[in-house]
Amino acid sequence: MRNREDTASPTRRALVGGGLAAALAARLPAQESNAKLGLIGLGNRAQRHLAAYRELGGVEVAALSDIQADRMRAARNGPAADAAMYVDYRELIADKNVQAVVIAVPNYLHAKIAIAAMEAGKDVLMEKPVALNYQEAKRVAEAARKHKRIVAVGMQRHYADDYRKIIELVRGGALGETRLFALNEYRGDWNPRTWAAKDPQSGKLVPWRHLRSLAGSSLLEFSVHSYGFLYEMIAAPLTKCSAVGGAAHWPERTTEDAIAVIAEFGGVRVQHTYCGFARGADWQLTIAGGKGSLQYDRRKAVVRLTGSDPRELDISEGSDGLSNEARLYRDFFRDVRNRSQSALNPDFAIEATKLAYAAWMSIDENRFVTDKDFA
Repeated sequence: MRNREDTASPTRRALVGGGLAAALAARLPAQESNAKLGLIGLGNRAQRHLAAYRELGGVEVAALSDIQADRMRAARNGPAADAAMYVDYRELIADKNVQAVVIAVPNYLHAKIAIAAMEAGKDVLMEKPVALNYQEAKRVAEAARKHKRIVAVGMQRHYADDYRKIIELVRGGALGETRLFALNEYRGDWNPRTWAAKDPQSGKLVPWRHLRSLAGSSLLEFSVHSYGFLYEMIAAPLTKCSAVGGAAHWPERTTEDAIAVIAEFGGVRVQHTYCGFARGADWQLTIAGGKGSLQYDRRKAVVRLTGSDPRELDISEGSDGLSNEARLYRDFFRDVRNRSQSALNPDFAIEATKLAYAAWMSIDENRFVTDKDFA
C-alpha cells in the first residue's frame, strides 16, 4: 500500500506515491517536458545529480531507490519531493511513472542495472565506468542498440569549458600533428565516508573503492575522465598498451595506488602516471605536436609554438553558468526527446575506457595488450 507520509517505513514496495510534476523552470524550455527520472543509489555522488536537477529546474524525480531508507527520506525534497521510494531497485525500474533510470551505485552494479532498465524500456543515464570489464561493457552497448534506448555515460568532464577549449585547439591543428600525450595524475586517498563493504580477506568493513571486485581498477574509477579527454583529442583506437602497478602504499587493498602506463593509438604515444597517495601534487598534461606543445595543470594552459613566444590559452568558464552535471542532463533530456544518440553513448565510453581495461590486463597478465585483445 502506498503511503504519502514522509515518515512511512520502507518496504520492498513503493513507500511514497508520486505527485504532479513541478513547473518547468527557465533553464529548460517551458514547452518541452523532460523524462521523469528514477534515481538508483543515494550516496555521495548522487548529491551532484540532485544538485543538477535543482540547477536546471523543470526536472521531476518520480522515484528513488537505495538500500538505506534514511538516504531516501533525506533526498525526498525539491525535484524529488513526491518521489516514490523503493528498497529494491528492480521495483523502481518496473514503476510506470519512471521514464529514464539514473544509476549512481558502486561500479560493479552499473552494467547489470543498465541492462535491466533497457530491457524494461527505460532510457539510462549511468555513472562511469560502463562496466568492470570490456565484455560486460559490450553487452551494455548491445542492449542499447537492441532495445533502441538512449544511454549517456556520466563522463561529465566532456562538458568542462577548459577541456572543450583544449580539445578544439588540438583538433584544429594548432600544435600540428600530435605525437605525444604525457599525463601525470596525483591525488589523495578515496573519501573514507563512502559506502563500506566487507573485505573478504580481512572481514573488515572498508570503503568500496578499496576492493577490485566492487570498483574495478583505480583507472576505471578515477582516470576514465582523463582517458575520455585524451580520446577526444587523439580520435584513434588503442593499438598497444603496457602497464605496471599495484597496491604499493596500501598493500592490504586490492585496487592499485601506483600505476604507470604506456600506450600507442596508431602513431600517437601516451604515457600516464597515476598515484593515489600524493595529495597536493600537481595534475599535469603535456601535449607535443609537430608545431609546438601545450602544458595544462587545471589552473592554466600554456601554448608554446615554434618561433613564437609562449601564450596562455583562455580556458575561462562559459557564459551559461551551468555545472558540468547540469549540462550533461540538459543534453540527455534533449537526446531523449529527439531520440538522438548521446555524445557520451556506450560506444564512445567503451573506446575511451579501453586504455583502463588494457592497463588492468597488462598488470595482471604481465604482457603487452593489443587491439587484438578487443577484437
